[in-house]
Amino acid sequence: MKLKKLSKLKDATIHAPIHFEYGGVEFKFNAHIKLVPENDIETLTNPQSTTDKAIVEQLLIGWDGFIDEGKDITFSKDVLDEMLCFGGITGRLSAECINAQYRVQEKN
Repeated sequence: MKLKKLSKLKDATIHAPIHFEYGGVEFKFNAHIKLVPENDIETLTNPQSTTDKAIVEQLLIGWDGFIDEGKDITFSKDVLDEMLCFGGITGRLSAECINAQYRVQEKN
């Protein structure tokens, strides 16, 4: 028997608040992270075949609330590539992309 509820997870997006400082610069936005099955996570996190940059490029699919000098910054590959030039930012975003996969929201 296949659970129909699980088929909805195929296209699910996790919304994760990001707030950190790097080099004295504050970064704060809501990340949109692609939900993936466990076997994909194992592949993505294999240190022999992946990098933090590859993890972010595959799992971070958008954001909202990203403000730069008073302007709302729309998610794009170009902006993401600019950010991924800095190892500290890349590492932080990679960790959040993986951690978000295991975050479950409790319901009352």
